[in-house]
Amino acid sequence: MRKSLFFLVMVVVVTTLLISGVSYAAKYRFTFISHAGEENPFWAAVYRGASDAAKLLNVDFVFVRPKTEGDLATQLSQFKAALAEKPDGIITTIPHPTMFDEVIQQAIDMGIPVICSNTDDPEGAKGNARLSYIGQDLVQAGYFLAQKLTEDLPKDQKFHFLISIGGPGLVWAEQRAKGITQYFDEVGYTYERLDTTMQMDVAQSRIQAYLQSHPETKGVICVEYNHAPAAKAARNLGYKPGELLIGGFDLVPEVLEEIKSGYIKLTIDQQPYLQGYLPIVQLYLMKEFALSAWDVNTGNAVVDASNVDKVIELSKQRVR
Repeated sequence: MRKSLFFLVMVVVVTTLLISGVSYAAKYRFTFISHAGEENPFWAAVYRGASDAAKLLNVDFVFVRPKTEGDLATQLSQFKAALAEKPDGIITTIPHPTMFDEVIQQAIDMGIPVICSNTDDPEGAKGNARLSYIGQDLVQAGYFLAQKLTEDLPKDQKFHFLISIGGPGLVWAEQRAKGITQYFDEVGYTYERLDTTMQMDVAQSRIQAYLQSHPETKGVICVEYNHAPAAKAARNLGYKPGELLIGGFDLVPEVLEEIKSGYIKLTIDQQPYLQGYLPIVQLYLMKEFALSAWDVNTGNAVVDASNVDKVIELSKQRVR
């Protein structure tokens, strides 16, 4: 709580000074390196947040990512290229438990602060030299999603679920899946994991085939945004809205449309705008005022039929 209050106070101070016309001699250049492919719509809000913060604070900001989702070799190469350019700060995702340990330590040794956003090392600060993590608590978020999705089911019955894994082996996917399975194990639900990829057409085909061969399945729970193709699969198989429990993460347009249709019960928003905005602000405050880094949990915002219309309007602005 104290860290959150301190952060808010510092943001107000910086914003007030900028608006009042006070200028700073320092000019900083920050680089944001992500594992997300160019086709991933989730990252539009992250980019919008980082761009807004960079504009507010009058700093240079570069966003780099591989063309293909989860191309970690390219992300690693992009990180090494960023080191050669010696920016004033680096923001990065850490989608693999060990692959980025060496280069992040190298950056720290060079005096370049590194903030982790969106996807952290499974061991947090114990596993990687990054200075802080700004993003969702992924294990807790998976547990929370499973709990919310099934909260209306009879407590004296056991059910079977399909877990969609869009990025098998990647930290963000496995951490969320860990939270989901932890909850299902506690309540005695059976489940099966399925590699669905991050391609919606492939995900729809695989989920639809699974549901056809496993009619006992009560719901589909996704560690990504494949609850949108899951909804299409349910519709194709003749399920009525709400008959199959479907939920997942993030606010891509297809997910919001299926919440309105009734096929998706809910989605969990990790508030990606904050995952872009806050790292830029944090690096600025660290460079300008020699402040230390601090972790921020961007939270679990539930989006369902009760608030989807408002969120759709905000999503069009790329802030949700």
